[in-house]
Parts: sequence; structure tokens; C-alpha cells
Amino acid sequence: MSGAVDPLELVGTTIDGRFRLERLVSPSTQSSTYVAVDTRDRRSVHVRLFTPETSMSIGDAVLEQARLVAGINHPTVAGVLSADRVDVAGHRMVYVASERPLGGTLQDMLDRGRLLSPSQAVVVGVDVCRALDRAHRRGIVHLDLRPSAIMFSENQRVVVSDLGIAAPSAEVAWSVPSAVSPERARYASPEQAEGQPFDEKTDVYALALVLVEAVTGSVPFVTDSVVATLSSRIDRLFPVSADLGALASVLEKAGRARPEDRSSAAEMGRALVQSAQSMARPDSLPVVVSDATGEILVPSLEIDPTVDVARPSEFASMATSETAASSSTVSRDIPTAVGDLVIKSDTEVLGPVETDETDDTDDQPRVARWILAATAALVLVVGGFFAYRFITDSGREIPILANLTEGQATNSITEYGWDIERVEEFSEDVETGRVIRTEPPAGDSLKSSGVLTLVVSSGPPPVPLPDLANLDSVSAVTALGNVGLQANVLEEPSEDVVKGLVVRWVVAEQPNLAAGDDVIKGTTIDVYVSQGPAPRIVPDLKGQTLESATAKLAEARLVIKRLDDQFFIDVPAGEIGSQVPAAGEQVERDSEISVVVSKGPDVVAIPVVRRLNFEQVKQALVDAGLVVGNVTGNTNGVLVALAYNGQIVTPGQLLPRGAAVDLAYFGR
Repeated sequence: MSGAVDPLELVGTTIDGRFRLERLVSPSTQSSTYVAVDTRDRRSVHVRLFTPETSMSIGDAVLEQARLVAGINHPTVAGVLSADRVDVAGHRMVYVASERPLGGTLQDMLDRGRLLSPSQAVVVGVDVCRALDRAHRRGIVHLDLRPSAIMFSENQRVVVSDLGIAAPSAEVAWSVPSAVSPERARYASPEQAEGQPFDEKTDVYALALVLVEAVTGSVPFVTDSVVATLSSRIDRLFPVSADLGALASVLEKAGRARPEDRSSAAEMGRALVQSAQSMARPDSLPVVVSDATGEILVPSLEIDPTVDVARPSEFASMATSETAASSSTVSRDIPTAVGDLVIKSDTEVLGPVETDETDDTDDQPRVARWILAATAALVLVVGGFFAYRFITDSGREIPILANLTEGQATNSITEYGWDIERVEEFSEDVETGRVIRTEPPAGDSLKSSGVLTLVVSSGPPPVPLPDLANLDSVSAVTALGNVGLQANVLEEPSEDVVKGLVVRWVVAEQPNLAAGDDVIKGTTIDVYVSQGPAPRIVPDLKGQTLESATAKLAEARLVIKRLDDQFFIDVPAGEIGSQVPAAGEQVERDSEISVVVSKGPDVVAIPVVRRLNFEQVKQALVDAGLVVGNVTGNTNGVLVALAYNGQIVTPGQLLPRGAAVDLAYFGR
């Protein structure tokens, strides 16, 4: 929570006079989730308590979302029991109390190393799609769907938590994508990664990631850092493998990079049901049931095998039915199933069908004999049927799949019951990710359960990166073009390479590649051409000795040139008094910098002018290297004083050569 409130210290606190916090489940910077006891209804619930700061900033939005979710009455959506602002430990906080199913979460299963089969993933995915579809049609989104938000009731029904409630926090977190937590980035959509607007299609992408993880144990595109994880998800094909079976095509569409190309929750749900045609009946899920002694792993109830098989189109009930009631018996009105895989309808309870327990001990032997006879006959009939079907199965004609994307090709042949294998092959002509051909080829017949290999293009074959050293820019561009590579010509200074020749060449995505290494055809190569040596900034040499100035210029690969020494009033002898070019100017490498060394100040002595007339005085000053300044008084009279800059000076005193000496005479 915040620095002011320790979430662990709140354990034992009763919220809103009703919900007693028993155990901290998930603390975060914006909120903390607790297992709590509803003291009024005497049941276990979840309470999400938002920090004081978060309650102030987005509390109203959270409460509005809670109000909307409370209006969804459906078994796949965790119901909101209560939501309000309350005083907790001296702080005003928003809380949301919601139902807590006792079958644990999908994350609990994954943490115990238990992966789902594709058919089990269909069962989970369909119920999540039901929950999302109902929420999306009311304008409610999740935006933080992950395995820990997919819970299970004790009878194995999926229940999605935090719908709507998590959305305001997610919108705040994604305002700066690079700052989100690794766990949030793990299930992010491409539009979230790019900082673009996102909507309900983000939930569909997250569900696709979750289902891949549930089957394979790993999340696509996840790397060691948040930035790399998000970057690797942008404009990338969603990775699906043969291990996913018929589920692959469903996840490929749900995981498309562009939201407009992605399935809606309802479309994904219908596609999941359709994919179940070629799947075996799923085993029960190992839900984690909570009891008074803690959490224990137990097998859940068997999926009812007696529900009638229905066509995939009957899944349309997901998009139209708003029924939220539960029943102790299995509903036969709108079942949703394919083959042996039973997808429960909206009104079903995942429990065993009640059977007639009437005791008829007198007829048991007779009944047993009839059962054995009927079973034997059934085996012969069913066996004969499958033998006949196998013998008469002439197969289906393989359609032309060339140039389709892998997902499109897989979708178009799902109904044929073929096992799909995938191999990659280089192709100059077929775009990456599209089918080059099939094996067996199009037009051949292939029986059900036969293996069809999709040969998918991995793009043009790689080409060796040419050596561009000492080529000019035109020759370098030509050399790259000859092997199918693009050139991006740039310039940079070089101390060693002649101006106009290639300094280096780099593949931006693979900077360690060298000449001779393979690169993908069409790759753009950054070619850096020499501008010659970088310009030098002329240092300030004034006041330095000739030796130190020479060393300083040599470091910058500049040359010193000494001009004739001169007098400088303010520069001691032996130090540099002036330079050309001036300090701070730019020059080319190896340029000459001219300097003048000071001989010190140029001074002369004031001559003796006693008993000289005015003209003689002037001549004496000029001969000494001085000039006559202001003259006051009667020049025919007596010379009273000589002055320099307002100060009286006397014969023999040193003044700068050319200094103006003022003369003061007595009288007018």
C-alpha cells in the first residue's frame, strides 16, 4: 500500500463493520487484496483495499466500475458484494468486496507445474470468453487479465475476478509503459506496449497469452526486462505450435498485433467450441480447494458425459443469453458441446447427473444379463461402424493453401480432422509467414487423422554481409545492392579513414555481425562514410609558456607557429601574449596556431626637463618615446610639474612607451 499504511498491519481489521481481513494475498503500490470473512453472511470473500493516494485519485472511477460489475449476474463473473469509501487506520480508503470461489486460480495450478491439455484449455477459455463478452457488451473491460484473475469454483466452473475493478489502476499504470511492473508487462497487448489507446481487444490478446502459457508453460515474447518484453510484442506474429493442435488457429487470430484484426470475446468463444471437434474429451482440472486447514490440491468433479452433443453454432448463446441462474440438474435446453468435449451451457452446474436410485433387487440378475447382451451388441455395431468408416474413408481433397497466412490456412482446414505439422523453408517469392505449399500437395486426397504438412516461408535465404572496407559510398551501395541488401548511408568523423571512404557498416538489430556473416535478404545496412578528422576546438594559450602551449596543441594534433616576440604591458616576459586563431574557434586537424611570446612591458624613463623651455621640453619627451599630453598655464613661465594619468611623475620614472605626459606651467 503506501508508506503511511502497512498492509500487513491491517490483518484482523474489520472493514465497513462487516469484512474482517484474515490474510494478505497480493500487495501492490496501488492496492492490496485480502482473504476476508463476511461476518454477516458467514462466508469467505476477497477484499481489495486501495491506498489513500489511489483512493483519492481514482477512487470514484473504481466505485463506478464496481457498481457496473454488480449489475452482471452470471456464474463466470465474480460478483461484487459491496464497495464504498471507509476510514481505515486513520485514512480514507476505497474498498471492493467480491465473491471468492474456493477452487483456487489458474496461477495456483501453474505454480504446481500442472499444465492444461488443449481440450482443458478450451473449457477454461470458453468460460473466460463468456465472462468477457458479458462485460464488454456493458462497456466494462479488465485490462489486467492474468492467470491469477481466473479462479475456479469447487465444481470446476471458471470465475473471472477484478473485471472492471482493475481497469482504472491499469489505465494509470499504462500512462508510462516503460514503468509498468514485469508481471503487468507479461500479459500486455501490442497497443499497450506502444502506448496507444486500448480497449476490450486487449483482454482478448491477454487471454490468448494466458491459454498458451496454460498449455506450454511459457508466455510468448517474455524476456528479462520490461522494455524488451514490450518491444518484442510490437508488430509480431503470434507464435503458435503444433502442440496446440486445433487451438492454434483460434489463438493466432486472438493474438494478432492489430486490434481490428483480432477476435472479439464472443468470436473467440465460438472458435474455441469449433476447435473442440478434433479434440479428445478433457480430463478434470486439478483445482486447488481451500478448506479450514489450508489449501489442498484435489481432483475436481468429472465433466458430465451425458449432455447432448450440439453444433458449434449453438455457442451463439454466449452472445445473447443473459441467464445467470444456477440449477442442481444439468440444463438440456441450450447445451454447448462438440464431440466428446462438453462445453457447459450458461445455466449448467458442473456436477453429476442425478440418477434413479430405486432398489429392485429381485430383477438384478435379469437386468445384468440384458445389460451384458446389449453391451456386446453395441460393441459389434460400433466396431462395425468404425471399421466400415475406415474402409470407406476416401479422404478429403487438399485445398490450395499457397500464399495464405499460416493462421488462415489452419482455420480453413480445421474441420477436416487432419493433424497439422509445420516446417519452415526459405523463399524468394513468398512473404514470410505465408504457406509455400503443402505436403501432400493441393489436389491430393487425405484421410481423416492424416498428417498435412504446411511448408511456411521464413523469407528469402540469408546472404553473406559483404566487406565494404576502403570503398567509397557509391561502391558500397552497389556492393550491397548486388546481394539484395539495402544501404542507409551516414557520415561520421574518422581520424584514420580518408574522407569519402567507408569507416564501418552495421546491422542495427545485430550490431555484432561482421563481413561474411549471414543476414536476411532485404536487410538495411547502416554504412558510415568518413568525413575526415573531426574539427578541433582551438584552446586558450594566453599566459602559457611556449613549451606548455606546444604540448597542449600536440594533444589535439595541432601545430604551433611562433611569430616575433613583442612587448605586452600585462603579460610577463616568456609567456604567450596573443594567438591566431582565437581560443574557441574550430579548425581542421593539423592546422597551425600562431602565437606571440611576450618580451614583457615596453617602458621608457622620463627625461630631465629642468630649465628647458616649452619647445625643448616637448622635444625631450618625444625623444624619450613619450608624447605630450595636456598643457596648462603659461608656457613662457616656469614648468611646475609633469603628470601621467593624474599622478605626478618625476625624471627617471618608468612609463609605458608612448604614454602621454601632461605639463603644468605657472601663470596664465
